[in-house]
Amino acid sequence: MPNCSIDDRLAIEDLTIAYCTAVDTIGDIDGVCALFTPDAVYDLSGIGMAELHGHKAIRAFFAGAFPTMAYNAHYISNFALTGHAGETASARTYVHAMSTGIDGSCMEVRARYFFDVARSSEGWKISRLGFKPFG
Repeated sequence: MPNCSIDDRLAIEDLTIAYCTAVDTIGDIDGVCALFTPDAVYDLSGIGMAELHGHKAIRAFFAGAFPTMAYNAHYISNFALTGHAGETASARTYVHAMSTGIDGSCMEVRARYFFDVARSSEGWKISRLGFKPFG
């Protein structure tokens, strides 16, 4: 485990939980964007989509996604701090996510999330988020 204070480790783990919770609330785009650095990369290449760069692109993605969602639930586990360099860090979690669309369609994702984070004046923020589905 990288050398890191327990306060930083817990704050980074809390950030991963906050991301899942913000997405699961469906509709709080400002809350989602507040978790990312302004120049963050939201990497959707694991599911064949393009990387999104910055709050504007992340906001546009969720503005399109949230209206189609009726229910969303993320369950994360196996948090691992994989790197720490003072003002930046990396972490990995497993995620099991389930979503039901307003049309009744269902989607289930099992994957690993990869978080790169950076310390800001407001605390830790996501600078890059990617994931790799299992299977």
